[in-house]
Amino acid sequence: MTTHKGYPDDGDGEALSYDRLEQPWHQWARIARSFSLQLDDHQDREDLMHDIIVRLAEVAELYQQRGIPFHRGACIKTAQYTRLRFYDQKKRWRRVFSVSLNSEVRDDDGNETELINTLIAQKGINLETLIDFKNFYHSRPQKERRAIRKLIEENWRNLSGYDWKLIREFRQEYKALA
Repeated sequence: MTTHKGYPDDGDGEALSYDRLEQPWHQWARIARSFSLQLDDHQDREDLMHDIIVRLAEVAELYQQRGIPFHRGACIKTAQYTRLRFYDQKKRWRRVFSVSLNSEVRDDDGNETELINTLIAQKGINLETLIDFKNFYHSRPQKERRAIRKLIEENWRNLSGYDWKLIREFRQEYKALA
């Protein structure tokens, strides 16, 4: 059930209309509705509209705490960023899929087996491989080790292009050794 009017054949009455909201909620709902009309899917429209309204309320509270007026231009800019974040999250969910481990798969010989039976049952860590990796890591230049530590310990989004280059070289040389 939708909570606004204006979509064709939605069948909602006046009681659920956004027009009955107090200000500034009514203004925020109108801004959110204008952004949500750009989407094709009715379900996504409602999700985006509610995301925008909630985000506008959060940002308005931050502005109020700082003593800054939250004018219409700031509302529109916030709604634009919220819409972009919505598209980004939707794109991510499209990429996510699951595979059942009980599904049947064919091997190269044409035999069918469950996917779970094709996984290698490795118990524990291969200590020789770990020791080789540690020795290789410690033999590398300080810049490479720093880049790898940044990748593991810090936010990987903060890595520079040079850091990625060093990590790529480290991986290639380790693969060649192994």
